[in-house]
Amino acid sequence: MDNAALGVRAGRTENDRRMFGFLIEIRAACQYLQRFMADTLKRASAMDAASAAAYVSRTLSVAMLNRVDETVTPQLEAIQQLFIADVKEFEWCADYVVLVTLAWSQVKDLWPAADTMLDETERRVKQIDEELDQIVFRCVSLSLSPRVNDVLENLRTGQPLDVEFEFGAEFPKDPELRKRLILELAQESAVLECGIVDVDQGVVYKSAATRREQTASVRHLVYFLLLGFVIPILLSLGSNVLAEWPLRFTDLERLLADYVLILVGSGAHLAVEALKTAKRRTRPRFQAVHDWVLWLHVRESEIRNGIIYIWVGYLLLAFGLPKLEWSSAFFAGYSIDSVTELFLERFQAVVKTKTQVLAALPN
Repeated sequence: MDNAALGVRAGRTENDRRMFGFLIEIRAACQYLQRFMADTLKRASAMDAASAAAYVSRTLSVAMLNRVDETVTPQLEAIQQLFIADVKEFEWCADYVVLVTLAWSQVKDLWPAADTMLDETERRVKQIDEELDQIVFRCVSLSLSPRVNDVLENLRTGQPLDVEFEFGAEFPKDPELRKRLILELAQESAVLECGIVDVDQGVVYKSAATRREQTASVRHLVYFLLLGFVIPILLSLGSNVLAEWPLRFTDLERLLADYVLILVGSGAHLAVEALKTAKRRTRPRFQAVHDWVLWLHVRESEIRNGIIYIWVGYLLLAFGLPKLEWSSAFFAGYSIDSVTELFLERFQAVVKTKTQVLAALPN
């Protein structure tokens, strides 16, 4: 497919913009009709049978269909004129436009006449709604990527764009079709100028456009990890300030080794989980094994918070298990979340006990 036609902003031609505009108008008109039909049947459900039949017949009139058709049909005709003028647009989406045109013809054929029985009208409305959902899906499928690109421009690097929150009102009602739109976006992720799709989370992460900028995030995380070496050094010097400090400068070598082993264990856990995830997946997913640099880049803030969590776990282990063996340090890092939670619970229990003792002391 042609990247410009798919919506890469820098190469988006005037005809691309016209095509996206036509599709967006068709989608909006069809969703309006969907909501109008649903609201009509909902109101009718609160009436008696005779009143409901009269209300539905009057509200879902041919005039109502014609009102929407005045938007949809001219847009479809304009697309055909655009196809004549621009063969690239024709080649890009002729199939979807044909399907949209046929589905709209089916909507008009199914539209109930004024004398149609209420039960038959409800059945037809259900069929019409399904046809309209297909039209909405195909219009969004063709126009979603340029809209995502436009929104990504306003985000900071690493910030996730919640696709459902931002565009959910424009999506078809069928849950399977909604999922497919995200999968399509992930499958053809090259159309996104500076975004990475995470299907599991339903988000698009804003990423830097160049590999150099992406690699900078890796350097930042490495520097952050190296900063952690200050922690064992400070722990070993604590006895110079507090006489009862349990750690001494002679413990520095062990403290440094424990820190390294905990980091290695945490890294091993991350690698194993990434490989397990990749093995389970059969559809496009944004995974660490596909591109470690890019994965770390878009999750820089998240990973930095995880490193801080490792520091907390390391501090708790340093005081809770002062004679930690190397193998224990490695596996503690591998399961640092559980270890940290366990020690935090113990720490909170100790704090509660000490607080109660202090509260019981006489003034």
